[in-house]
Amino acid sequence: MTSEQEAPNCWYLVRFTKAGAARFLSQHDVRRAWERVTRRAGLPLAYSRGFSPKPRLSFGPPLPVGAEGRREYMTMALRNALAADEVQRRLAAGAIPGMAVVEVASAPGRRVHTTWATYEITVNPPPPDLADRVERLLALDAVEIERARDPEGVKRDIRPGVRSLQSLNGKLVACLRIAQDQIVTSRDLALALQIEPATTVRTDIELKLVG
Repeated sequence: MTSEQEAPNCWYLVRFTKAGAARFLSQHDVRRAWERVTRRAGLPLAYSRGFSPKPRLSFGPPLPVGAEGRREYMTMALRNALAADEVQRRLAAGAIPGMAVVEVASAPGRRVHTTWATYEITVNPPPPDLADRVERLLALDAVEIERARDPEGVKRDIRPGVRSLQSLNGKLVACLRIAQDQIVTSRDLALALQIEPATTVRTDIELKLVG
C-alpha cells in the first residue's frame, strides 16, 4: 500500500510580491520565509526525503537584491488537494510584509519553464539621449557585452534576448529573455545602454507549466 508521503503530490503555482523591506532578502532568505509561512498556514505540506526534510517548494529566477517583484512565483506541493482559493487564503493570512500573495492556481507539477520577464527600470537622472540609445540598440542585429563575472574577453550577444524596449519619461520598459537557453538580466541591459539604474521592478514573469 502506498504511504501518504509516497502518494502523488498536488502542486500549486503561487504568485507573490517582493517589495518594501523584502526587496533586500536574498533568494535563500525568501525560501526560508516561505517555508515558515507555509508551515504556519497549516497546509498539508509534502516534504522532501532525507535527514532534514523540507517543504517541497521551488522558486523562480532570483531578483537582484534591492529590486522589486510584482508577480514572482513559487511552486508548492501538498499531500492532498485543496481548493486554490483556500490555499491562497491560508497563505495570505501568514505572509510577511512585502511578500503578499497575489494569486494561487493548481499546477500539473513542479516543472516550470520561464520564457520572458518584463521590467520597469528608472534612471535618475536619465541621460538626455536615453531614447536614442534605445533606438540604436533595437536597430542592431547583435549587442555584445562583457559581464564582470565572466572570464576576461568572453562576450555575450544579448540582442536576441531583448523582445521589446521603450523609453518613457526617463523610465525603461523592457521584455527580456529568461529561458534556460538564454538569460538576459536587467543588469545586462543597463550595461549595454551604459546606464546606472536607480530602481528596478520586475512586473511579470511569463512561464509554461509542464506536468
